[in-house]
Amino acid sequence: MPKTLTTIICVTVLLTSSAFAADARGKSSQQADGSSPSQDFVARQKAFIAAQERGDAEYVKNAVADDFTGIESNGDTTDRAEFIRVGQGEKPGQSAILYDFRVIQLAEDCAVVTYNAVFPANQRDRYQRMSDTWVNEDGHWKLKFQQSTLNLWSALD
Repeated sequence: MPKTLTTIICVTVLLTSSAFAADARGKSSQQADGSSPSQDFVARQKAFIAAQERGDAEYVKNAVADDFTGIESNGDTTDRAEFIRVGQGEKPGQSAILYDFRVIQLAEDCAVVTYNAVFPANQRDRYQRMSDTWVNEDGHWKLKFQQSTLNLWSALD
């Protein structure tokens, strides 16, 4: 009986210490300010979209990589020069509705942010699934690739 009790105590201590270690590892993956890398990428993505909407050409230009490539919802490709073109004096339209953000960390210096977007002003291409690839170049996060895919299930709503 004492041997069984000792075994139970040892197993309990082992499991408890393993649980605390796993919890500590989970907390250490969060940054000092309490945010997670995923939250940082979503915030970066939202800030970039907000800059596009308000026509902040300088912000957009600084956030897009020199070798950027984009694939538009119709399958056409776009380069950096076409993508960063922000119309001066254009009145911003109705803001897009953005939701269901997900972050896939590919490496320490590369992540993909995917999200759904509803563009109220664009009847045919209103519902889209967006995927943006961000890379860290010399300490600065840059948008390297973007693909827009129509959600055809709702394109003609």
